[in-house]
Amino acid sequence: MAEREVPVKAREVMVTPVVTVPLGTTLDEVARLMVEKRIGSVLVVNGEGRLVGIVTESDFLKEKGIPFSLYRAPMLLGRFLAQDQLERIFQEAKRTKVEEIMSHPVHAVAPEDPLSRVLELMLLYDINHVPVVEGGKPIGIIPRFDLLRLLL
Repeated sequence: MAEREVPVKAREVMVTPVVTVPLGTTLDEVARLMVEKRIGSVLVVNGEGRLVGIVTESDFLKEKGIPFSLYRAPMLLGRFLAQDQLERIFQEAKRTKVEEIMSHPVHAVAPEDPLSRVLELMLLYDINHVPVVEGGKPIGIIPRFDLLRLLL
C-alpha cells in the first residue's frame, strides 16, 4: 500500500514573528519599519489585535501613497528630486494614516490550512503575502518569495 503524503500546513512555512502596526500609524512610520526590517509587507491591526488590513510595497505606489523608494534614495523615475519636492512627500507621509492606503479585507488562512490554500489565494487575488491568523489575530505571514525556498 502506497504511503499517503501529508499536505504541508501554513503553520510549517509561515514567517514569525509577524510585523504589525495599529490603525492610525503614519505612512512614514510604516515605510521606515519595512526598510529597517527588510520586509515587503506590514499587517494592520485594530485595538484588539485583530487583522484589519495589510500594507505592501505596492500600496505605496497607489494614488494616495508615497514612493517607497524615496526612503532608500531621493530619486524617482531616474531623476533626482529637488529638496522641496522630497520634503513635500515626507510631510504628506507624516500626515497620511495607514488606513488610507491599506488593502482590506485581507485574504488570510488558518495555521492548519494546507499550503495549497495559500497558493490558491495568491493566484486568485494576485497577492504576494498571505497572513496566517488564529482567532482573527495574525500569528505569521507567508510571502510568495518564501514559497520559492520550499522548492529548494
